[in-house]
Amino acid sequence: MTKILCIEDEAELREDIVEELSDAGYDMVEAANGREGYDAIVAHQPDLVLCDVNMPDMNGYELLTKLREFHEEFDDVPFVFLSALADRKDIIAGKKLGADDYLTKPVDFELLLVTVESRLRQIVRINRHKEEQLVRLYRALSEMPESQGETSSPAASENPMTVVAVVDAEFDLSEIRAALEAVGHNVIEMNSGKQFLDSHESITPDLLLVSFNTNDMQAPMMVRLLQNAAYPKVLMIPPSMAGMERIDTIPGFDAAVRWPCSADELQQRISQLQGAVDDPDTNKRQAG
Repeated sequence: MTKILCIEDEAELREDIVEELSDAGYDMVEAANGREGYDAIVAHQPDLVLCDVNMPDMNGYELLTKLREFHEEFDDVPFVFLSALADRKDIIAGKKLGADDYLTKPVDFELLLVTVESRLRQIVRINRHKEEQLVRLYRALSEMPESQGETSSPAASENPMTVVAVVDAEFDLSEIRAALEAVGHNVIEMNSGKQFLDSHESITPDLLLVSFNTNDMQAPMMVRLLQNAAYPKVLMIPPSMAGMERIDTIPGFDAAVRWPCSADELQQRISQLQGAVDDPDTNKRQAG
């Protein structure tokens, strides 16, 4: 069941929101102020957050700022502000922090339900699109020749992908690039994170491979600036970071692969990831 957290210091309004959404079939968690709300997000890992702006202890903006700074794993959770003062500058301020939407008080409960449903559907669409691209990458790599001596050519893909690789000098992607291009996929390679950020909307990649360090920024910062990018992102971990185990689970990435890595190894990693995606018990973020 989809879990929603309502953070609101007005007890009567909070109870009304919780009742309305509970009746609609959502699993509700509630908090009476920003500090309680922050703790509730970490403890309950909701699928969506409704948050008042003006609250004691910690206001909505302070809560979202702290959450973005210390818990990147919740970057994909829709965050909807509730405010009686949602004028243009307030909305812009919230959007800059990463808020997904605003609802004004007094709350229109019909609009509330529509907004919640819309934001949850958006997350499902993004996740589904990522899954589809990962399957396509897996198939592309699985179609490559098993050995260099094999003379038969792999069949061209019916749905060619654009794969962007943003990597530094530690990475030689020639084997992976050859495997993808052999079946008709387009591979764009660059070494600047800023260059990719400036051009990714025009490139419209289907999948991103990015090394932990690019020539001008680290991968975690780069993906944080790619809010709601609807394509999977695979982190490439260099040999110089071999001793850092926790790096395999950096938030914002759909998979992590340690280098050096053959096309076959990347294929296996994507296959494992796809198996986890298909298992509903491991797919915590998908709306129920």
